[in-house]
Amino acid sequence: MAISLWDATSLAVLQLNRVAAGLSGCPADSAVGQPPEQLYPALLAERLRQDMRDALASPSAVTQREYVFERGERSDGREVWEARFLPLARDGRPPEQLLMVASDVTVQRAAQRAELEAAIAQRDMLVQEVHHRIKNNLQGVAGLMQQIAARRPEVQPIIAEVVGQVQAIAQVYDLQVGTVGPLRVRSVVEAISQSVQRTFGRSIVLKVEPTGSPQWTLPESEAIPIALTINELLTNAIRHNPAGSTVQCRVIGHADGLRVEISNEGRLPADLRLDQRPSTVSGLGLVRALLPRRNALLSIEPQDGRVLARIELAPPVVLRLVGADKDRAAALPP
Repeated sequence: MAISLWDATSLAVLQLNRVAAGLSGCPADSAVGQPPEQLYPALLAERLRQDMRDALASPSAVTQREYVFERGERSDGREVWEARFLPLARDGRPPEQLLMVASDVTVQRAAQRAELEAAIAQRDMLVQEVHHRIKNNLQGVAGLMQQIAARRPEVQPIIAEVVGQVQAIAQVYDLQVGTVGPLRVRSVVEAISQSVQRTFGRSIVLKVEPTGSPQWTLPESEAIPIALTINELLTNAIRHNPAGSTVQCRVIGHADGLRVEISNEGRLPADLRLDQRPSTVSGLGLVRALLPRRNALLSIEPQDGRVLARIELAPPVVLRLVGADKDRAAALPP
């Protein structure tokens, strides 16, 4: 243990044992009378001084803190010490001295960290397994519905629409298998586009631009609503697109968010009003019901003989990839 006694007024060390002197890097007789700033690096000394003041402000309690010392005695050069501060005072008087007792807990903290990392890894594995099973079950449900549609042609259009929605949800869970954290918007749009193409046998031209734009992701709570929204808009575009023409989808990132544009050849009805569309289980009504009320805007307008549907998304509906999350995403398939 590292044991040291400090003056409550000047916060200078009065006594210390050999272990405490070793932590300071000074011989015991040279360390006596020195404040923290003369014994430790600046940031550590500043924090130690503040912790001492906090401990003296609570004379009837034991204050516990942890400190990291950069020393060459371990392979990584870092030691974690747990310190306890006890103010010493005579009856009814303010503290005159402060006792600090510290012990090396580097091994214990490393073991706790390894245990926590193992628990997180196990949790992630279980979550991904759940996502995989949900995806398989949803695809199974879609397959059963397709069989019913084949036997009942009169309900085939309705069932086909619901199958597309189920498959869109399944695509989100499929993306979450093998991925930890938010899903990239680009990956979601690509997966939904491919699903709609398979369903209708029609091509969709997808472009992501600019290539150097920030990477945006969808929080788990927003992934399925946005996926269903894109599925509905792509489905509508294909249904109203003349045979032989293409549906276009663009994902455009910028500093404050991103924009998804879906266009097809056609004309808008003159009386189309998005704010008057009732909430339904399909079409624009479903899109209006699914989109978040804040930081998500939908607009539809004519553009050079085509109909352009535009979704504007901004935080917190989308989140920007930063730091370690960005590094992990870069290692994953697009």
